[in-house]
Amino acid sequence: MNKQEFLNALEEILELDTNTLSGAETLADIDTWDSLAFLSVIAMADEHFNIVIQGDKLEQIQSVDDLVSLVQEHLSA
Repeated sequence: MNKQEFLNALEEILELDTNTLSGAETLADIDTWDSLAFLSVIAMADEHFNIVIQGDKLEQIQSVDDLVSLVQEHLSA
């Protein structure tokens, strides 16, 4: 998985400009991170990467980099 591709897909979900996210951002600090974005990330991971992210795992995520790591972890499993 290319991290930048993932960040671009996440930016689309969060309605942010392209190349806005670096990975260091805390999800709680992103105004558009809400329950709809949460569900959209789960759907995007399934659609683009053919992986299923459990909601309880996603709830533990604090930063964008943590989210990238979670997806990479699922891809390597």
